[in-house]
Formats: sequence, structure tokens, C-alpha cells
Amino acid sequence: MKRSGAESSQCVCGRKRSDAAAYIHQSYSTVYVYHRCECGSEWTESRSKVDRSQPITTDEVLEVYQRLEAFEGSISELLKPIAEHKPEPEPKPDK
Repeated sequence: MKRSGAESSQCVCGRKRSDAAAYIHQSYSTVYVYHRCECGSEWTESRSKVDRSQPITTDEVLEVYQRLEAFEGSISELLKPIAEHKPEPEPKPDK
């Protein structure tokens, strides 16, 4: 089984890591996302499980639906942690 480095945005074969197939397993305390590239390389991400005992607001639900409605991309991109989804700040215009 080949492995590719998790820090890279590309697989060892040169394909984008976001294009790899993603499979999700939820254990009691952790969510695991298994990735497999077309070349056979595999890697696993683990994330803390969401505390479902904490209520969410209607505004948070609406925000999710709005983002999903406008989303165009792979399931891997959709599953990335929120910190990776933040857009780059726009450059300030020169005066």
C-alpha cells in the first residue's frame, strides 16, 4: 500500500488530493475520513467528533443550506475542515 504525505496538496502521482475518493467512518469519539487516489495511494484524516448535545440555531442551519446550494466541487472539498475553506483576503487597491 502506497502512502502520500498529508501535508501536500497533491498526491505522489501528481493528482489533486481533493479529487481522491473519500470514505467516512464515525466511531464513538472520532470521525475518520479515508482517502484513496486513482493511483492507489491512501491516507486517513481523523477529526474530533461534533458534540451533538449542543443546540444549533436556525441561522446556523440556514447558513449551511446556503453554502451547500452554492457549492460546486468534490465531496472531498466539502468535507475539508472549515479553516481550509476560508477565502483569501482581497488585496488592497493601490492609491
